[in-house]
Amino acid sequence: MTQNLKPWNPHEIEAPGHLSINEDAVTEVLEKFSTSGNIPDIIISESGHLIDGIDALEAAKRLDQQMVMVVIQTKPPESLLTSINAELLYTHPLNASIYGENEDLSALKEAISQTGWIKPLVATPDGQGRYRIISGNSCFKVGCELGTTEFNVELKIFASEQEELKTLLAGNVGREKTIEQKVREGLLWEKIEREESKSRQGKSGLGAGATRDIIAKKVGLGSGVNYEHAVAAVKVMDSEPDSVKRSQLKMALSKPKGVDAAYKLIKPQQELKGKQKPPSRWIPKEFERVTITGGMHKDKEATVAFLTGICAVVHVDGTPEAKRDQIPFNQMEPLKAAPTSVTQELKQKQKDLGLGTREQIFPEAPRNEGDPQDLLQPPTISIASDAVEEAAATLLKLSPKQMYEVMNRIEPELDTARLNAIWKALEKSLAHKAA
Repeated sequence: MTQNLKPWNPHEIEAPGHLSINEDAVTEVLEKFSTSGNIPDIIISESGHLIDGIDALEAAKRLDQQMVMVVIQTKPPESLLTSINAELLYTHPLNASIYGENEDLSALKEAISQTGWIKPLVATPDGQGRYRIISGNSCFKVGCELGTTEFNVELKIFASEQEELKTLLAGNVGREKTIEQKVREGLLWEKIEREESKSRQGKSGLGAGATRDIIAKKVGLGSGVNYEHAVAAVKVMDSEPDSVKRSQLKMALSKPKGVDAAYKLIKPQQELKGKQKPPSRWIPKEFERVTITGGMHKDKEATVAFLTGICAVVHVDGTPEAKRDQIPFNQMEPLKAAPTSVTQELKQKQKDLGLGTREQIFPEAPRNEGDPQDLLQPPTISIASDAVEEAAATLLKLSPKQMYEVMNRIEPELDTARLNAIWKALEKSLAHKAA
């Protein structure tokens, strides 16, 4: 490869989208320019594509430089094979997320140990003076473990992030993979497809179903349905807080034909998810109290008179008694009652049922003292006889289950023996009135 210097308009240099700018480095270039008037090397291809020096290029643009000296590589970077120090190389971040951190590389390590040969890595400059490995991540890790300090590297410049990701996936075609790894490859292919579809300039894609089937075959998961089931299992595994369930899913997905087993573990969740219905729209009831949320009566309270299709005819508080207004359902909401304590709510319910207060029905008495048989006797009632008979009549209209719920609210520690005693007391009260 040969290089030469040439003046170039920095605004005409095209930088690949996957190269990121380091603001600290840009600031450093700007400070150095203010003292020395120099801008570090910007390396480009003959066609004007940036190869290295993204921070220097950004600094030149911010300085509004119309011409800078750049280094032009006269040989395509795709064919450049060079030796790079291990400290300047690093594995691709997505490699570990797809294939895991704890791969078994013992066979590869043994082969490299015996032959001493590591196939050339494929890497791309990251614009920060280092190189991101696209293909050969496992070889790089094993080589570092064996003490290799220099690696043969084929440098490539990619026109887009999607091209880089395709090369990453292509470099792992021949390896043996678990179902989980195949799914994670498929999800990356989906991302690539989405991004590429944006650049088709209005051309229709293959459709979700066709894309799913193509990706399923590409990653080796057969049909699109099989791929969908595997994806669902992996997504549940990633979000599952229970370590036992997570391990069960991981175990199933590690087996050659484990998609069905993994999907059975999550099937109840998927079915429940599919059956969930969107919340129904609120519709007021006749005589219900509401708050108006829109229109000329906004923030006022009203009482519903009757419903008419998607509206309600209401009487707005503060208007003449005979006046009625028609308000759409979407401009009203249930009137929120003032918050009450649990004790107040309980007393109100007792009052509504005609039961009086807890102290009137169950006078406080020492517990677990005296003859146990006394606990089964009806409690002494200190309120008027008519009130007792009215409460008894009200309670005896309830079903046994309803009565138990009412009495349990009044006396949370109510047991069966005391409930029977209360029931007999109620019957006795009514029998006395009948006599």
